[in-house]
Amino acid sequence: MEDYKLANQQLEEKIGKWKKEIESKKDEIEILKDSLLVEKPLLTFDIIRDRESEIAFEEKQLNDYQIKRFGVNGDWVAQELMLIRPIQDQVMNVVQTIAEQKKFDKIFDQSADAIMLYSKKKYDISDLVLKSILRTEKLEKLNIVFEDESFNPEYEARKKLIEEKKAKKAEEVNSKRELLLKQREEKRKDYQRKRDSLLKLRKEKNPKKS
Repeated sequence: MEDYKLANQQLEEKIGKWKKEIESKKDEIEILKDSLLVEKPLLTFDIIRDRESEIAFEEKQLNDYQIKRFGVNGDWVAQELMLIRPIQDQVMNVVQTIAEQKKFDKIFDQSADAIMLYSKKKYDISDLVLKSILRTEKLEKLNIVFEDESFNPEYEARKKLIEEKKAKKAEEVNSKRELLLKQREEKRKDYQRKRDSLLKLRKEKNPKKS
């Protein structure tokens, strides 16, 4: 099942990260121990005791972290249960549905501790369970596609609001553009009037001799 494979891959990545963190911390503690061993002849008793106390503290922190991640009730176990439980619930639901449809009184798990001395192949519903689960997954994915493609009032309303905002913005831009062009035209005309006035004034001051 693709969902299980993806979830399992993510769990493996987490476990790998936790292991690297543990190995890195172990290396740091070894460096502290080696450093103390080399420097010990030159250190006072109090300093040695402080350094040993620091190493003991780091080792305890590391041990606590290992228990937190990989202990009996650690994160690894909890994550694995979270990963497997939805699959188990899905299988149980399908098995119950098949039992009701085919009027079965009991269904056994051959991989478990149930003693099975003999069973006809026609009573093996393993493939049927798996096909039912895969078919359900395909239908769910198909429904998602249909929902995306179908009419969504909320989506349409939001789309209409966006289009109205765009139209209003375009109208404002056009209005500002028209105003700017009008102002430029007025400035051009004003400049032309002033220019004509200056030219006229010059002509009046320097009339051509006849």
